[in-house]
Amino acid sequence: MSNSPELLLKRVQCILPDLEIEQFDINEEGLINDVVIINHKYVFRFAKTEQGAADLIREECILKLIRPTIDVNIPTPKYHDKDYMVYPFIEGEPLLLDRIRRWDEITQGRMAESLGSFLFNLHTTNISQTKPELHATLAPVTRERWLKIYGGIKETVYPLLWKHQVRWAEGVFDCMLENESFFEYKPALIHGDLRPYHILTDNEDSSLNGVIDFGVAGIGDPASDFGTLINTYGESFVVKMMNTYPNLEELMPRARFYAQALELQWAWLGLEFKENFWFIAHLGCARDIDS
Repeated sequence: MSNSPELLLKRVQCILPDLEIEQFDINEEGLINDVVIINHKYVFRFAKTEQGAADLIREECILKLIRPTIDVNIPTPKYHDKDYMVYPFIEGEPLLLDRIRRWDEITQGRMAESLGSFLFNLHTTNISQTKPELHATLAPVTRERWLKIYGGIKETVYPLLWKHQVRWAEGVFDCMLENESFFEYKPALIHGDLRPYHILTDNEDSSLNGVIDFGVAGIGDPASDFGTLINTYGESFVVKMMNTYPNLEELMPRARFYAQALELQWAWLGLEFKENFWFIAHLGCARDIDS
């Protein structure tokens, strides 16, 4: 449950009592943490639950692990405890689809290559000697989990769909059902939630300035990150990353699956948990997928 603005202010003042607060902004979109931005200088993230607190500790370990090899800004915690994290504010505007569409081919290509480089460095992070052992990502990336999700979709979502939508949904899952080895991949460290508000750009030169919120990062299928990007920006943008992400083409069949199955998963979650925001989570996304 979210804390009140008054309580959040008190928590900020307890952590940094000498900080003069000129601007106090609350990001109300956080599902796991209460997020407060002070003076556009510090970001305070307060866990809403015990699980959220555990995720913050895990996230800090991941940030420390990847910092030497990532070439864009990522959160650098300066103050932390069991249920909060504080790091310097990272400037930048969210990478919105509408912005990409306004860019010329050269600018689009430069941004795509920067994202490809970031993901290649993230996905090739050496995780063999990591202590404590990293957990699996929350993003569903195994046959077992998707079979369970598919069962829920058929039971709760299919009855609400028109016939042509059911045929589309069945086509999305055919690749998984017909090929038991479809989800075979080399486990890697993935971000797990590469949405526009987690990808920050520099307004002056339209370059990639930072990537934030590694709260659901963990071990999983690298194609999952590309599936999120396809869902958000379209495949024609994502394929531009091949210049800086070797072997991306091999990941594309699963990435296409994730890009489309995500929307069905969100519809199922909305019905299953009676949370309306899942029904609109896909609005504003791209429809550019090569079958």
